[in-house]
Amino acid sequence: MTALLEVRNLSKQFTSAGGPFRKARAMHAVNDVSFDLPKGRVIGVVGESGCGKSTLARLILRLIEPSAGTLRFDGQDLRAKSPGEMRRLRARMQMVFQDPYSAIDPRYTIARAVLEPFKVQGQKPTQLPAEEVAALLSMVGLSPGLASSYPHQLSGGQKQRVGIARALALRPSLLVLDEPTASLDVSVQAQIISLLQQLRDELGLTFLFISHDLRLVRYFCDEILVMYLGRVVEALPDTDAAARHPYTATLRESTFAVDPKQRRVITPLEGEVPSPFDLPPGCAFADRCRHARAICRTDTPALVAHDGHAVACHNPL
Repeated sequence: MTALLEVRNLSKQFTSAGGPFRKARAMHAVNDVSFDLPKGRVIGVVGESGCGKSTLARLILRLIEPSAGTLRFDGQDLRAKSPGEMRRLRARMQMVFQDPYSAIDPRYTIARAVLEPFKVQGQKPTQLPAEEVAALLSMVGLSPGLASSYPHQLSGGQKQRVGIARALALRPSLLVLDEPTASLDVSVQAQIISLLQQLRDELGLTFLFISHDLRLVRYFCDEILVMYLGRVVEALPDTDAAARHPYTATLRESTFAVDPKQRRVITPLEGEVPSPFDLPPGCAFADRCRHARAICRTDTPALVAHDGHAVACHNPL
């Protein structure tokens, strides 16, 4: 398959401010991440809070600048683009944010919010503004009659649909979905996921779907990247692939089974998550891993692929 997005050795470090009594320190938010996202596919990125998922999303759109690595979108080197070129290219790469309550300006009507991308890009809608708004709202399952409403008059699920409509206004190829269902009720989550599936089929979209919910990622995505403290520790080629990294296995054990008759023995993770300011040598997961050996605390495991299934572990399951 042709890769729409190519990510190679992408890294981002943030430096804390120093002072008279403390030194500036580097925080490793994203560390040497590589993957390809083929056209029309959905790749899920999953991991605990603070593992670097949202930072990765912002790096891909160059909302923040990488410290190292290569980004290519549809064959174009994103890091070589000027700010103006990058702004124009973002018409084809849009983001849906986690919190629908803060993603829309509360002073804007829904019509103005949906038309905002055209103003940012200096473009005119392909049809009359009112017709464009009606078409976009209908595309995401909302009544065109909501165009004159304000965000506070909508539910969380409706606001997230407005966010999706705004992201689709310029007819992008890639949507980066940063935990788009995290703040919604379970029933509303299912509706949003169903909508995204429908839009993918109808518009031929490509998704990078970020979530902390492995159950949801396994349902919605074609492939899965598992992140821990800024690194990809496992890349599953499909959602049915058996977990080979102990961290992935623990995430799976912690998800609810669909069948209430199934019982699971959940073994909680022990130990503390290392500080991203002071990463330990070797595998960052070693102190919490039941399968850790001496080498795990001294040598950082490389992400090695076997039959398309990559795992960064000295002692894979």
